[in-house]
Amino acid sequence: KLCACAVQQKCIGQLLGTRLWVRQQVGVHKVAVRCIESIMSKRGWTIGKVAILCGGPDWPVSVLAGVLGLSLLQCEIGTIPIIFF
Repeated sequence: KLCACAVQQKCIGQLLGTRLWVRQQVGVHKVAVRCIESIMSKRGWTIGKVAILCGGPDWPVSVLAGVLGLSLLQCEIGTIPIIFF
């Protein structure tokens, strides 16, 4: 899971995030996506971050993190608790 999330974030999301039309379709300028970005950009483990990364669907969450340019290391740290579920 950690490897798949890393590949999706870096190889798919980050590459797609360089295209303006993709960013517009994703809605990176909208309040809901900005809230998710704010929650996921926090360092370490927070309840919201772990809930998004472990409770949300893998592909959309990982690709969104890549489009938003979030830190891979911080996203992987937030995904680690899935090992215990």
